[in-house]
Amino acid sequence: MNKKEMYQVLDEFILELKYQEKAERTLSKYKADILKFLDSIKHESEITKDDVLLFKKMISEGKYKPRSINSYIVAVNKFLKWCGNEDMKVKKLKMQMKNSIDNIISISDYKRLLRFAKKLNHDDIYMIMKIIATTGIRISELRFFTVESIKSSFYIHVRNKGKDRDIILTQELARELRKYCKDHNINSGRIFNLGDLAIWRKLKKIAGAARVNKDKVHAHSFRHLFAKEFISEYNNPLELADILGHSSLETTRIYTRSTNEEKRKKLEQMKIKGVKK
Repeated sequence: MNKKEMYQVLDEFILELKYQEKAERTLSKYKADILKFLDSIKHESEITKDDVLLFKKMISEGKYKPRSINSYIVAVNKFLKWCGNEDMKVKKLKMQMKNSIDNIISISDYKRLLRFAKKLNHDDIYMIMKIIATTGIRISELRFFTVESIKSSFYIHVRNKGKDRDIILTQELARELRKYCKDHNINSGRIFNLGDLAIWRKLKKIAGAARVNKDKVHAHSFRHLFAKEFISEYNNPLELADILGHSSLETTRIYTRSTNEEKRKKLEQMKIKGVKK
């Protein structure tokens, strides 16, 4: 097939993924990744494996991280297989298993961010940070937080990414959410109607005011913080996997690792010292 023919069948491929019940965000990501591949081809003749290898080289030499590069490769490989060109698939980059988890905010950073959210009158972001750090939810699951769901229960049933689970609220969080709704005259429906981008922008603004590293402050940071603290307190990856909604225990095990800063502090405390001259 040439580039024009692949452009023409791309929507059919995305429709096939839709019927496989892939999430809308996944469909958009696949389409964007494949379009980037097709746009990189500068000729109108038959596409060959050389074109795929050239695309892999182009993104590998760019600004992309290995995980992002492999994400492109997975999308293109699936599309090529669907097109009947499985022999044109290329290998993903080999990635070394991470032995540390970094870019996770500390408890002190978290408390500082909460204080500054209040100081800047961002009550909505204050509550969103607290919800994620207390429950470990994904930002996309905020839509399940409704006035009705928190009225008389500590459990919010969600269906996300084709999986069902219960989000568990602590008594303190449930009381605070009910008070938030009362104080802000939210009587029914969703408690928060902010989009992901609006949340991201407000978090960066609060991080700047609080002088917390902005690179560490995003919605997922608080999910990471929750997971790290849960492992530190209870050391139960299996139970954490259930709470976070992970399909694979390996995904959860990353939180059993320490940060590089934690490793450094342990080395500082070791009794083996250098010999003085």
